[in-house]
Amino acid sequence: MVELVAKRTIEKHPDIGLSVIDLIVLLWLYSNPYSTSRRQISSIKFVLKMSETLQSPDGKIPITEDELTQLVLGSLQRLKSKGYVYLRSAGVHYVIGTLTQAAIDLADKNITKPALRRVTSEFGNNP
Repeated sequence: MVELVAKRTIEKHPDIGLSVIDLIVLLWLYSNPYSTSRRQISSIKFVLKMSETLQSPDGKIPITEDELTQLVLGSLQRLKSKGYVYLRSAGVHYVIGTLTQAAIDLADKNITKPALRRVTSEFGNNP
């Protein structure tokens, strides 16, 4: 669901300036705003593994776990550079991302409420 919402959002708003991967990461953070006990990198990687964007035609992910980790970290860095995420880290393996108000406003402005509710119900814990 989250990938479909990301792709449709980019189709409707091509000037949004985010890739499908970046928008999936942003939506994951949107739906889990207070989730400090979850391992964010692992959880985001799990969601990306299920997305068709990364899968080859046979349904496999053609990149290693380390490359997938770097993809997530790169996306978080791009979101940070656009002012959409605050990042905190303790070493290279523990990174916490928190959305800025600009990211919340971006999601609220460009993604319909029903779509946001579907994404949140799919894997979020946002009330």
